[in-house]
Amino acid sequence: MSLKEFIVIRCPKCGKWTYAKTKQKSRFCSRCEKQFKIDPVKVIYAENHKQAQIMVKNRNEKEMFQSPLFRAKRQS
Repeated sequence: MSLKEFIVIRCPKCGKWTYAKTKQKSRFCSRCEKQFKIDPVKVIYAENHKQAQIMVKNRNEKEMFQSPLFRAKRQS
């Protein structure tokens, strides 16, 4: 079993997904500029940097496309 080096987390203020090293205790959100503590119960573990990066990209894109604002712009 390999060690999980990274975690995928969600900003509690704006909802943007991001990632950090497993041992990190807090994170700065690049979207809303909030510094937040990482809750170890609410994380998704990733094997490496690349996997964490892909997980974050997929989650943020999925939520963007499901957003009512995005759907309204596509229908116009």
